[in-house]
Amino acid sequence: MSVSQRFHTLALLGPFRFFGPDGARIAVPSKRGQAMLAMLAMAGSGERTRGWLQDRLWGSRAPAQAQASLRRELSTLRALLNTDEAALLDADHDRVRLDLARVKVDARNLDTVISGDFLEGLDIAGEESFEDWLREERARLAARAAAAPAHQPAAPSLTATPPGFEHLPALAVLPFANLTGDAAHDFLAEGISEDLIDRMSRLRWLPVIARSSSFSVRDTLADPKQIGAALGARYLLDGRLRSDGGRLSLAAALTDAESGKTIWSNKLDVADGMAAEALELLLTGLTSSLGARIDVEEQSRALRKPQSDLNVRDLIWKGRWHLNRFTKVDAALAKSCFEEALAKEPNSPEALIQIAWANLWDIWAQRQTDADTRAVRQMAQNAILADYDDARGHYLAGVAECWLRQPLRSEMLVRRAIELNPSLVLAHAQLGSTLYLKDEPEAAISALDFAQRLSPNDQHLFYIFGERAMARLMTGDDDGAIADADAALVRRPAYWYAHVIKIGALVRAGNADARAALDELQASKSGFTPAFIDWLPFIDSRWIDFLKDGLNQAAA
Repeated sequence: MSVSQRFHTLALLGPFRFFGPDGARIAVPSKRGQAMLAMLAMAGSGERTRGWLQDRLWGSRAPAQAQASLRRELSTLRALLNTDEAALLDADHDRVRLDLARVKVDARNLDTVISGDFLEGLDIAGEESFEDWLREERARLAARAAAAPAHQPAAPSLTATPPGFEHLPALAVLPFANLTGDAAHDFLAEGISEDLIDRMSRLRWLPVIARSSSFSVRDTLADPKQIGAALGARYLLDGRLRSDGGRLSLAAALTDAESGKTIWSNKLDVADGMAAEALELLLTGLTSSLGARIDVEEQSRALRKPQSDLNVRDLIWKGRWHLNRFTKVDAALAKSCFEEALAKEPNSPEALIQIAWANLWDIWAQRQTDADTRAVRQMAQNAILADYDDARGHYLAGVAECWLRQPLRSEMLVRRAIELNPSLVLAHAQLGSTLYLKDEPEAAISALDFAQRLSPNDQHLFYIFGERAMARLMTGDDDGAIADADAALVRRPAYWYAHVIKIGALVRAGNADARAALDELQASKSGFTPAFIDWLPFIDSRWIDFLKDGLNQAAA
């Protein structure tokens, strides 16, 4: 079979037509089925949300009927398009995807001479939203044809509504450039950008434009605003591989496509013939840093919007901003945002994850009961059911199991989270917590060391240092425990757990500063009592006794 025969062909210019790799026509009997394939094919990544499709194809029906109709149509289309060799159409709880890497679409090809109406003769009676979309697509394609010189391909329309991820902060990873002058490094530059596409897509909350689309603009567009508009991406990541004195370096930059401004950059050493383990750590750390930066940008963007204009995603970003301020008032505001988002979209995996996260913080801050923790465990399990591939649901369920003194379940869930997303810093940190709570402090230190290296500027670094302080204390390393506790307290002075660990280490080391450390704890956490320590989920209760005894000796 030739290369050209491996693709399906979708003809949208003129009447709808769909052909298999062998050239045989595939009949799609339903008008809505034809329309759905066209909508997916014209999206920047081949992906649309279920809600978006329901609104445009079944907007005249009641929501429950629309959902049922979409399910039936998807079932029919998958039976037509998916085989053991290739699954062209995929759907999860929230999104529907057409694999554009396997389907050639005439209306997406910039070299195609546009002739005939887009989806000629296709209409769906009573669905005005579909007619609006159809008019917009026809206008966009007409503008592209009118603007294109006869001797070169037409550029994508920059005036139409960006295709793809409506209201979502999509990222496009552009092909990294090899500026070393050595063509042998082409595979490394392109391989890094391809690997980042895969890794960033594991974040789940961040849609990532498919390689087939993001790499297609390599030689046609240069301006970030144009690239963003063409791909439907809010953020662009590009990179340059350079050689300086025989040493390779990678300069990566993240750009806000709407403003054209660079909002993050980093330069990393890339050794020629770099060991797989070192390259893995480099890419994992880069993914973590990028995710954190885009997270902050989206929180700031949501804060600038009037409350009345906030959609589900905006509410989630705003709630995350409040949650990351680590105050009681902000925690309540965060939960209010997440609850409103969940009310608007009851089955949203993102809303389920965030409200579980907020409740876990409440449990820690207020030392709530096992019943509260079991309720959050159920929330996390619901999030897993909503999107099994989202590592955060597994991580949150792992935290809950840890606090319920189920270390084996906790470790299993957290390790699964790391498999799904190796860049999830808090999963590595939680693995460390679970390990020392079940009396494996040396293994815990290794996991916590990795979490720190993965994201050395993470906003939760105070927690990572505090957990490692306890693990060091358990190994008898008092000096290391004191140093890590101090590092935690520099970042969060009211972190009572780090104070308690430091006091325990000072007392055991016979250091006279223990009393001063106790005074510092009482000054920074006015409501603290030794009963706080009883909540800690150690499997071996002698560590609870050890920490409380340290407080008593410091006070004596």
